[in-house]
Amino acid sequence: MGFPIRRVFAVSVALYFIYMGVSKVTPILNSDLHSEYKSSFAGHARVFPGRFGVKIDPDLYRFVFGVVEIMAGASIILGDCGYSAYFIYILLGTQSFPLLVPVHPGGG
Repeated sequence: MGFPIRRVFAVSVALYFIYMGVSKVTPILNSDLHSEYKSSFAGHARVFPGRFGVKIDPDLYRFVFGVVEIMAGASIILGDCGYSAYFIYILLGTQSFPLLVPVHPGGG
């Protein structure tokens, strides 16, 4: 009984990540969310990698995040091993860490 519930949960989480990844890459599904991501990633690309002295194009930064989310979501759905799903959840969790860093354009 526990396995079907776990699989439904895993597929729903994977579909969520695929939806968010597609929204970051292209405005096909939700143009408002895509434009919000464009402005959000412009701030995050300037602040988070900037702390390490790295300049990243915000569009490339957003595209890479979106593609990683799409690939990870697809591999959760297609994968059959539970441990690979846990690894992908960790990957997606660490990927979202830079987005949790507050954006302070003044550098403070």
